[in-house]
Amino acid sequence: MSLLNPVTIQYMSRDEIERMLFSLSASKDNDEAAAFEALARRLLELLEQAAD
Repeated sequence: MSLLNPVTIQYMSRDEIERMLFSLSASKDNDEAAAFEALARRLLELLEQAAD
């Protein structure tokens, strides 16, 4: 059973989300997972720019 699910993610801090994101890597043959990973990374970049 995975500890990672939509409910636990909802309560994660930004630091926790960043650590998790940078520790995960989508499979090259899974286009949807790779697109989601790129989307999440881009959202973090935009959040960082907005905080500056």
